Amino acid sequence: MDIQKKMKIYHFLDKHPKLKKCLVKPYRKLAKKYTTPEEPEYNQWIIQNEPKARELKDQKKQVFEKAYKISVVVPLFETKEYFLAELIDCLKQQTYSNWELCLADGSPKKLDFIERYLKDDRIKYQWIGENRGISGNTNEAIKMATGSYIGFLDHDDLLAPFALFEVMKTIEENPDAEFLYSDEDRIEGEFHKRKNMFFKPDFSKYTLLSANYICHFCVFKKELMDKLCGLKSEYDGSQDFDLVLRASEKTDKIYHIPKVLYHWRDHAGSTAENSDAKPYAYEIAKKVIKDHLERCHIHAQIKDGESPGSYEIKYLVIRKTESCYSCGDK
Repeated sequence: MDIQKKMKIYHFLDKHPKLKKCLVKPYRKLAKKYTTPEEPEYNQWIIQNEPKARELKDQKKQVFEKAYKISVVVPLFETKEYFLAELIDCLKQQTYSNWELCLADGSPKKLDFIERYLKDDRIKYQWIGENRGISGNTNEAIKMATGSYIGFLDHDDLLAPFALFEVMKTIEENPDAEFLYSDEDRIEGEFHKRKNMFFKPDFSKYTLLSANYICHFCVFKKELMDKLCGLKSEYDGSQDFDLVLRASEKTDKIYHIPKVLYHWRDHAGSTAENSDAKPYAYEIAKKVIKDHLERCHIHAQIKDGESPGSYEIKYLVIRKTESCYSCGDK
């Protein structure tokens, strides 16, 4: 089924909420049938570890002492309506409701379908009028944010329905949290077949310099983002890597949420589908590492690792020689 047909069905159901409600359960059963991960072990892990329907209902009822607003910032550029519709839908399904979605659009012209998605006052949209690149477009979205925390999301990817709940829960348990990230997996096809789970390690700067294992889904405290002054366009392609490393220079209040909260979509041209889709990003990543090491006054050599996106860091040890008074050297 092509995107246009899917969107016609989507809009028809949107205008007939009672019919849509009747079809929810059959659709979810059908989706569940086709979303079995490639790895049987992963399917078992999901069954054992991810919240069931009743748990999701309980999450919606939970009251946090400080229910901070989380601003999800998304740069757009000629985004397909199908992708944006699913992204908005995944946010509306969140069990934590104090969020806003900030969309900054660098497309040549305003998206002709966008108005129908702006009925929810939590969704903000700005047409920039020019493409400022992924960093420039994202920075415009950050300017729109009014939340205490800012989360970064790509326009074609999705969050688990309990993602923002887990972020808020972690913040409540760790009030000093300034930078949070989660585990992730990949999805493909219209039924979102899940695969390639990535259970990340806790924060380690040395491990991070060897490969950007954090990548998605990141959430930053607003005060920290103000110090970082947004993304830097000169690092487009590895702008998220640069942001993470600069954040690590400003804070050690970094928390890993060991749950799969982010679904990275596989499609033609995406780096999830093809690691060679953006080969220039690997060269930019080396510059990101080099600049970070220079700011931290660390002497090292950077070489490509065994796989794309990995790097070998050889630290240079400078030994201070003792003064040789017999020779008059100091």
